[in-house]
Amino acid sequence: MMHYRTRAIRIELWRRLETAVQILAEGVCLQRELQWRMNLSGGATDRLIKALVEQNLIEQRFFGSGKTRYAVLRLTDNGVAFATELGCPIYPSEWDILVQKHNAEEYANHAFAVLLFAFHARKRGWRAEVCPQVDNPLVEPDVLVEKDGERIYVEVETLRNPRKRRRGDNTWVRKWINQYNFQKQVAVCTLTPKRLQGILRYLKLHYPGVGTELTTLARHPESDLWLERWTWPNEVSRSGYVAGY
Repeated sequence: MMHYRTRAIRIELWRRLETAVQILAEGVCLQRELQWRMNLSGGATDRLIKALVEQNLIEQRFFGSGKTRYAVLRLTDNGVAFATELGCPIYPSEWDILVQKHNAEEYANHAFAVLLFAFHARKRGWRAEVCPQVDNPLVEPDVLVEKDGERIYVEVETLRNPRKRRRGDNTWVRKWINQYNFQKQVAVCTLTPKRLQGILRYLKLHYPGVGTELTTLARHPESDLWLERWTWPNEVSRSGYVAGY
């Protein structure tokens, strides 16, 4: 009886290894997203990650500290070979894409914000693509999200005081002008409710658009992806959630 139970547990863990490798082969790199996709609890996740590392299928790196500490997972060459054996198409890791296109190693906070926004979008049924290619030299979107025929290119903003710029430094303003000209609206995700409102005080005066922030998305997983939508000034539709509560 004990031998059968041990064997069953090993078989279950091996199947989880296969599932995890298949998901990571899609480009997923946040450990938190892998846990959500596999519907695992903390202990089960720890055992899975330990087995993946011991089998030399993944590399695991930690960034940040305290509550903002995140694990990034990446298939090793052995993991890629295993995924190929499973018949999985192999896509670049989203972390590798951010390293290449957004210098993620140096600007890790921005990279994690991009990954977290993409994660929250997927949890809400949106398809999300990090650093999508666009045919416009003036626009470099952080994320493309699509759902029910709606297609939105999003800027993830992590600056603490984006409106406090020296006179003559209009790079930040040009970014929104270019985004509006490209898709006829602006779309922004920030870290906190306070930062979102600070940016929206400027954006709502000039462009239609949508806005959200990561704090409320994390606290209210049932919320809409966009906490605010507006057409032109004073025409705002809110999701019903009080940001940050």
